[in-house]
This record gives sequence, structure tokens and C-alpha cells, in this order.
Amino acid sequence: MKIVVAYDGSADAKEGLRMALTFLKETIDEIILLNVVRKREEMSKEEEAKAVEKAKALLEEVAKEVKDGYKVRQEVLVDFSVAEAILNFVEQEEPDLLIMGARGVRPDIIRYTLGSTAAKVVNFAPCSIYIAKKK
Repeated sequence: MKIVVAYDGSADAKEGLRMALTFLKETIDEIILLNVVRKREEMSKEEEAKAVEKAKALLEEVAKEVKDGYKVRQEVLVDFSVAEAILNFVEQEEPDLLIMGARGVRPDIIRYTLGSTAAKVVNFAPCSIYIAKKK
């Protein structure tokens, strides 16, 4: 089984990865850790490069935590729309499952709602999705 984990370091994303490793451990062939850097109009090349390096470091850190025996790939994308980037990526990769957190790391998301990125991806994803939420 090939899974993509949209990983932003949020508690929900960490829970999604934990659940995958717990319940799917016997069936996982490949894990793709995906982070999307949100590009802004006013973002300089230096800011973008720093954000990409930070995302790569985040994925590298979590890849070390993933137990041996899995093929792990790390991907960092830069896009104006995180949801569109995730959707395009899973369309291209054709995974069996996409795992993502209900909400990202932004503190301004209302507590009881599904984050806007997750909501968009759920509506248009071409594969099965597991939306994780930390208790």
C-alpha cells in the first residue's frame, strides 16, 4: 500500500501518521511525507528558500521517527494553494490512501470546524482519505 501523509507538524498530522503506523503497519509499502509551503505574492526568493529548508528539516526529522522497514520519500512543494498542491500531487502519485490532519498549524482556525485545506481536499481527492484529529 502506498500512502501519502500531508505533514505540517500539527498535532493532527502527527496523529494521522501515528495511526497509519499503528493500524496499517503490515500493509504499507511506501510512505510519502508531503509538506506544502504556502507561497505568498509578497514572498521574496530568500523567504521562500528559508521556508522550503524549514519544511525539509521538518520532514527529515519525522522520517527518522518512522520505523525501519518502510520505503519513505519526502516531498516539499511550493504553491499559492496548499489544497491544490496536495490534490495535484495525489493525482500524479495515485496513492491508495491520503492521510492529513483535520486542521493545520494555524491558530486562527475555529476549534470545531474542519480546516479549509482539509475540506477542499476531502471534496476533490481522487483517492481514499483519512482525516486525523488529535484528542
